[in-house]
Amino acid sequence: MLLRPISALAAMLALAAPPHACADEPMMVRIATNVERSYFPPAEALLRKAYASLGLQVEFVPWPLPRTQVELRGGRVDAVAMRVDAYFEQTAFVRKVDVPLLNLSVYAYGRPPCPAALTAEDLARHRVSYQRGMVAAEALIPEGSRVPANTPSDAFLNTYTGASDYTLMLTTPWMVEVPVDTRQGTLCKVAAPLSHSALFHGVQEAHAAWVAPLEQALRAMRERGEIQQAWVAYEREIAAQSGRFQAQPGRSLTLTPAVAPGSAPARPPQ
Repeated sequence: MLLRPISALAAMLALAAPPHACADEPMMVRIATNVERSYFPPAEALLRKAYASLGLQVEFVPWPLPRTQVELRGGRVDAVAMRVDAYFEQTAFVRKVDVPLLNLSVYAYGRPPCPAALTAEDLARHRVSYQRGMVAAEALIPEGSRVPANTPSDAFLNTYTGASDYTLMLTTPWMVEVPVDTRQGTLCKVAAPLSHSALFHGVQEAHAAWVAPLEQALRAMRERGEIQQAWVAYEREIAAQSGRFQAQPGRSLTLTPAVAPGSAPARPPQ
């Protein structure tokens, strides 16, 4: 009784594979990740395991978000690691794998002192920087207030140099406790998040046959607690380093550990 669904799945995967793929050579799936690396390692490990269950190998490509969009449209990249719901609503040629991989929040950063909270009306009265292509942040900023940047580091630098008043960043409640340093000084954060978003994996429309088996694989991983455990382990790793993010022009944020040997740093607030 199991032969029919397995055969059907094999047929779907064969149709989704490129003509040059050989039966004895696993297809190499190219997945674009954000050039900002601060919260992608656990997602990459989870996706690598999910694709392995389909007999597919994975190559991760850290690209700026606009380039990823161009490569996806042209069919030169097969999937995107994680995107918010609004992204899929705007991008018809990418199919959502409907199992959330991570919940993130949009936080605002500024030059000290920072207010306790910001509203949409507040953002409309200021210049606000963000990573170009970050849909969750861009949706909160009125068009006339937007100061796009190529990387989160560049967005933070815009704020400290005065090119913008605030930077919006999609991050985790525990990672937002890590200070962000620039060569000019340390940014403060607005304590209250502006919004919350779940992130989902997405595949290029040409590979729509992968969606159902990937959902099955990721759902099983979630039910076993593997997805949650991956983030808990990564959170502990970041907390153990008790470091600071360094913003440098044109680069992703760099975590600089600040732990003396043998010390026991506190875990960031939950």
